[in-house]
Amino acid sequence: MSEHGSHPAPDKAATGNLPARMKAITQKRYGNADVLSFGDVDLPEVPPNRVLVRVLASSLNMYDVHMTTGYPLLARLSAGLGRPKNPIPGADVAGIVERVGADVDDFAAGDAVFGDVGNGAFAEYALAGPGSITHKPGPVSFQAAAAVPLAGITALQGLRDAGGLRAGQRVVINGASGGVGTFAVQIAKTLGAEVAAVCSTSKVDMVRSIGADVVVDYHTEDYTKQLRGYNLLFDNAGNRPWSETRQVLTDDGTTVAVTGPKHRIAGPLRRLLFRKLASSFGSQSLAWFIAQVNRDDLDTLGEWLSSGAISPVIERTYDLEHVPDGLRYLSEGHAIGKLVIAN
Repeated sequence: MSEHGSHPAPDKAATGNLPARMKAITQKRYGNADVLSFGDVDLPEVPPNRVLVRVLASSLNMYDVHMTTGYPLLARLSAGLGRPKNPIPGADVAGIVERVGADVDDFAAGDAVFGDVGNGAFAEYALAGPGSITHKPGPVSFQAAAAVPLAGITALQGLRDAGGLRAGQRVVINGASGGVGTFAVQIAKTLGAEVAAVCSTSKVDMVRSIGADVVVDYHTEDYTKQLRGYNLLFDNAGNRPWSETRQVLTDDGTTVAVTGPKHRIAGPLRRLLFRKLASSFGSQSLAWFIAQVNRDDLDTLGEWLSSGAISPVIERTYDLEHVPDGLRYLSEGHAIGKLVIAN
């Protein structure tokens, strides 16, 4: 069916005959991973402003957990109030362009691409907007590329744009062992910063292996008491009050709040507002942001992947049918790096 409810213009190219049906993960209501089903659905038609990608790999993000559960409730403003508007979840994707809409000029059938499709990635084929995907570098595997988009973009924009991180500065990354955190460590080093990373005991060696200069095990040490004189705190946990976390910063230092404890209605927003208010009484600042996927930043990440400057940490790989298993594991909050889906 067409994304806009009307018949699309004929696509300009196709690699060959495609099936009428495809395998996909679907959901009809909000809930835990048990609401997800695996089966056959119609292959989507290609609107003029989209491309159809044959999905070779995708990956799981906490975004997918929120879209599946419908919590925090604030997420339903975009996902659908009573039930999901989009029956196929999944955002990160890497694969081959199969068909190109009539209005798309910068991709052709056969192109290897990666990016963020917003929804629909947990399927054999997915529709993508040309502004949210880019060409996959040749040496990079599809699974590695699929691990990057949402987590990599979040880390890049949080450090470089919201945090203004520059070469020679010092950054603390709190929550350094998950998908966003492992990219944040590597991107900060690529930008020329000195990195102190905070994680649990079992992940210390991994975090050190991806470039952290200092690693603090939060089970045995308190980073807010141990670390001092840092220009930026990339707070990917948000589990400590401003009065404590500000101690690690210079007088003009900045905290970039990526997430925090999830309130049932507003998610981390309530805690972020309290921290923002507290930060207004002094010279230090707190910023938060919403990551925006764009081709320029995907190209930057692709170049770094190709050069080896960054490399995804992939803990587990699942096949498409077992996306619910991956979602359950991710929901537990102990995943190391990324969980990848291989079609």
